[in-house]
Amino acid sequence: MAEEIRIIIITPDGQQTSCWTLEGKNLWELIASNGMDPGGSCGGKGTCGKCKVRIAGQVNDISDTERMQLLPEEIKAGTRIACNCTVKGPLTVYLDYANNLPSKKGVFLRLHPQNLKPQVQYRTILIPGMEKTHPIPLHERLSSALSPCRLDITVDNLNQLAMLDRAGRPALELYALIFNENSVKYIGRHKEKAYGVAIDLGTTSLFAALLDLENSETAALANKSNMQRIYGADVISRVNYCLENPEGLEVLQRILINNLNMMLEEMLQQVKASARNIYRLTVVGNPVMLHLLMGLNPSGFASAPYAGLFTGEIAYPAMELGLNVNAHAEILLLPQVGGFVGADTIACLLTLPDRHSGCFCLVDIGTNGEVILSRQGKMWAASAAAGPAFEGGNLSNGMRAGSGVIDKVRLNDDSKLEFNVLGDGPAKGICGSATIDLVACLLKASGIDANGTINPENASSITIETEGNGAQIKLLEENETFNAVPMVFKQEDIRQVQLAKGAIRTAMDILLKEAGLVYADLDRIYLAGAFGNFLDPENSILIGMLPPVKLDRIKNIGNAAGQGAIHALLSAAKEKEARQMSGQISYIELATHPNFQEMFLNNLNFSPALLHKKEN
Repeated sequence: MAEEIRIIIITPDGQQTSCWTLEGKNLWELIASNGMDPGGSCGGKGTCGKCKVRIAGQVNDISDTERMQLLPEEIKAGTRIACNCTVKGPLTVYLDYANNLPSKKGVFLRLHPQNLKPQVQYRTILIPGMEKTHPIPLHERLSSALSPCRLDITVDNLNQLAMLDRAGRPALELYALIFNENSVKYIGRHKEKAYGVAIDLGTTSLFAALLDLENSETAALANKSNMQRIYGADVISRVNYCLENPEGLEVLQRILINNLNMMLEEMLQQVKASARNIYRLTVVGNPVMLHLLMGLNPSGFASAPYAGLFTGEIAYPAMELGLNVNAHAEILLLPQVGGFVGADTIACLLTLPDRHSGCFCLVDIGTNGEVILSRQGKMWAASAAAGPAFEGGNLSNGMRAGSGVIDKVRLNDDSKLEFNVLGDGPAKGICGSATIDLVACLLKASGIDANGTINPENASSITIETEGNGAQIKLLEENETFNAVPMVFKQEDIRQVQLAKGAIRTAMDILLKEAGLVYADLDRIYLAGAFGNFLDPENSILIGMLPPVKLDRIKNIGNAAGQGAIHALLSAAKEKEARQMSGQISYIELATHPNFQEMFLNNLNFSPALLHKKEN
């Protein structure tokens, strides 16, 4: 019998986990199977080179593929690509510092629902005690005292009340928790808090808000990285994982449910409540994420025309999904538009006060970007496969915002790059919004040309290296970085930004074409999401991601999807609006649009004219 090998995994915060495996086990799979994030964006397929780990122990010799993906300094320090490593003997693995950075979606809740009617109310009731000679069943006495409301309490609740009810006992004073003025969900000797939860299922990160249903106030917030990302940074990778693995769908659903239960527990601990206090949940997200939550086959999203198993609103018992909530809690999935445009987009629209008038474009920029064009209430929608570049994925030193991450880039008076690093320590990487700043600065300093090609001849103020794997831009020296390795920006990084920004801009251009409009007709461009909150509008225009409109027409609206989920949770009217809107939006499938390929290729390049010209 083969002897098991001990592996010690050390997380970025210093915590150690020991596990045992057999010789020949793939290191990426070992880390993932132990519930930790090995990093990367390709799901362990060996294509992204981002699952960097530092190792001490026995693994296979380094491959040529790894040598292409790692700097000499990294190799010297013991860094390897996890999915290219095979366990040969005892091993200590240090996970990359970039993993498990928390999302900050909840910070960017901007819009607050007003004049909302409370979802619940408490009523004090008196029920007569049990008569000795002609006892009336407890359920009937409760129903009579609460008429005309419907009694929807759990069996456990009725059993609890039965322990208080005995022959000869005088009348009982009880509190009844009533939903929507007609449904009694709980009865007891003491008032029990009633909470609802609004959830935004992002491809990269998850957001949840715990709401007091009596006064509509936010009681707690939670943010977590979506741990499904270890099986792919984008939704298509996750769809493929489900298709290629018999238990793939079950694995991804279990990861998501575990993620959400951790968030629920975290919020409940903050308010000193229990799972039985959660009575209602609303959920928004892109169509693939909603399918994965419900455990529904996502194969319809594997090829065009993209279509899932449902687009309409779905209400479902939350406990049947494995969520730790009240036994009678209902989970409500808001309706979708179609294709890859989901309930998160509908939720964003719920927060806009002018969606029935004027002309605006709503852009939710993320791994799966959604674009809505509205003209006097008539709306068109498209989904742009931007990929993970704007979330820090598929970039040499890209990572999500957090301590040690470059979040802003500018040119100083000498046309040299200056960086703002979050926190007090040295730089660890660069986030998506700063990458847009960086590309804009490189254009201004002639470090790259209109095609996005690194330009050593014209960049006097930018440090460009041309040895090894081609031209690359040195951002920071080794003594300025966390891992003592120079931070660089490669030609492929620029290409990833071009692909991402080209997808977003092409979606906008096609919708304008469908509506017979030009960008000058736009009264407003709304940027939704935590990523959009950090975007520099001028730099976004400069790289061509947004059309050249006046800067005051561009407005960041924060985590509008999360806020819209809150609206729908707290307001039956908002929930009705969501249902109505979903059937009024014309969905445009970009993949089959006759002008897509030509427009996309045109939008990959940068326009030199924008360096010197803005809309009057």
